[in-house]
Formats: sequence, structure tokens, C-alpha cells
Amino acid sequence: MTPMSYASPMGFPPNTPHHGPPSGPAPRHRQGTPADMVVTIVLICLAPLVCLAASLWGLFSTMATASCGSDCGAAVNLAIPLMIVSPWVIWSTVTVWSIVRLVRKKPAVWVMLLGLVVATVIYVAANIMMFAVLG
Repeated sequence: MTPMSYASPMGFPPNTPHHGPPSGPAPRHRQGTPADMVVTIVLICLAPLVCLAASLWGLFSTMATASCGSDCGAAVNLAIPLMIVSPWVIWSTVTVWSIVRLVRKKPAVWVMLLGLVVATVIYVAANIMMFAVLG
């Protein structure tokens, strides 16, 4: 009598090397928590108020250019649009990025906080640049 050979579930004879899907548990990806989602959504909703305040400050900063007339220099001509537009561009970019991460169930609050840091750095740099030129 010969021993009966049997096939493994994958169709390969036992003890045969083969390349198939990796065995073992799938790698775990860090998933966003409900608190992360709530904080991200609150930041997405509150950020336009901050952007509005920053843009209004940029618009009112044009009054500081009254002393130099129409020839304030390139630094001022760059700083004022940066103060008015950059908060909105950064907010819309990080909002889309955060929503995509939320849909994929990944942590997203750090994206909004990163956007806040980048917007603050650009805004402060534009203010320094403008008021350094104007004196």
C-alpha cells in the first residue's frame, strides 16, 4: 500500500516552496479616532473665521502704505496680497487633504495643525516684510 498524497488548500503539494500571499496578520495601519474626527471637523469649521480676520488685517494694512504713495516697493506689493490670499489658499488645501484622510479613516487633525503653523509663518513673514519696508 502506498501512502496517499494530498494537496494543500492552495493546490501545491505539501512541503513545496511557493510564492503566494504573505501569511500572518495583515499590517495594522493607524486609524483615526472619533475624537480626531471631531477635532478636525471643528478646526475645519473655525478656520474660515481666522482666515477672515487675517484677510481683513491684510486689507487694513494697505492704509499703512498711504505714506509712501504708489511707490512702496516690491516687498509691500508682495506682502499685502500674501496677507489677504495666503490664509484662504492654505485653509482650502489642508481642508481637502484632511477630508481625504478622514474618508480613508486616517488621523487628520495634524494636517489642520500643520496648516495653521504654515499659515502663521507665512502671515508673520509678510507682516514683518511689509512693516520693515514701511518703517
